[in-house]
Amino acid sequence: MTEGFLFAPSSCYPTPVAYLVDRAGTPLHRWSNPIHQPSPADDPPNFLRGWNHVEVDGAGNLFAVVPSRSLLKLTPDSRLAWSCDVAAHHDIAVDTDGYVHVLTEAPRRVTLDGRSFVVQDNMVAVVAPDGTLLRETSLYDVLRTDAGLRDVIDASTRRRADDFRRRGWPVPGDDVPAAVAAETAAILATGRYEGERRRALRRLRELPGRPCDVLHTNTLELLADHPRGVWDRGDVLVGMRDLDTIAVLNLARGEVRWWWGPGTLSGPHQPSMLPDGQVLVFDNGAAVGRSRVLVVDPAAGEVVWSWSADPPESFFCPIAGGCERLPAGTILVTKANATGGGAFELTADGRVVWDLTLPVDVYGADRGRVSIYRMSAVDPAVVAHLVATT
Repeated sequence: MTEGFLFAPSSCYPTPVAYLVDRAGTPLHRWSNPIHQPSPADDPPNFLRGWNHVEVDGAGNLFAVVPSRSLLKLTPDSRLAWSCDVAAHHDIAVDTDGYVHVLTEAPRRVTLDGRSFVVQDNMVAVVAPDGTLLRETSLYDVLRTDAGLRDVIDASTRRRADDFRRRGWPVPGDDVPAAVAAETAAILATGRYEGERRRALRRLRELPGRPCDVLHTNTLELLADHPRGVWDRGDVLVGMRDLDTIAVLNLARGEVRWWWGPGTLSGPHQPSMLPDGQVLVFDNGAAVGRSRVLVVDPAAGEVVWSWSADPPESFFCPIAGGCERLPAGTILVTKANATGGGAFELTADGRVVWDLTLPVDVYGADRGRVSIYRMSAVDPAVVAHLVATT
């Protein structure tokens, strides 16, 4: 059966497109729908354009994140099945019953050391199969129940706030319109905002140094039981890029089951559980200028396998990218670096057996290349169904 790989290039704004391709990069199927895209007349920043991430279910329906605005479900022929108005970002997980878990965010005022701070709280929203929002759970609250993680989060909050004050904000600079500065200053003072949440989040994210983006959660995975009891079915695995941390949480009990990463990871993406209970993670290496793929044993807290390019600095994805295990036991690695978006496949002994750089003339130019956030493998049965109906 034909293998398929799913991605959404950032270059397709204002009409986003998700592609299913084969190993040669040949399009097999596509979805496209412009709903909820910001107007080009507003000149939105890149982080609000297009679809942040896409996933496909067993019936070929596409779930797409419209950044800080909504979660969409599109039928295989791109019709809108439903839209859920949530400030979605970065990742989606669909369970076997059709419930969708998605990362969301909102400004929030917190107190630390007797001082007030505004942070971008990240949440996990649960959406029913019909698109109804059921609940949102604060990751900030759950993560800080662990004393060690609380120290990591609080240290980052203090550092970001101090760096921000040294930059002279919230006094408007020469290149910041007074009205924007006033609106931003009001959000920073109160944590409250008027109008769309997307606009408030844009104001905070555009601040120099991103002082409020403390967690920057980029991964959400629903877990099966760990074979050695480190966590249970229904717990979630999350990755926080700027905390250099991956963690397993029980959201129902508000409990941290396991966490790891500071001192080893640097800007990580896409941790996932392997069948033997170990964790695969893409270590961007943001602080050292080289990216690698790691496997960590959560029970021991030790790296048991790693891959780096030769030489290591020849492969570097500073802000995106990822990795996932394929059914044959090889690893699909997303590359999102200066040479262009694409993917390659690694064997257990670290050999590259397949390498694809997405062609600009097919998928559109973005500063002369195809920029993607993540490429994901699609079940061959789903691929066959979509190809048959295309």
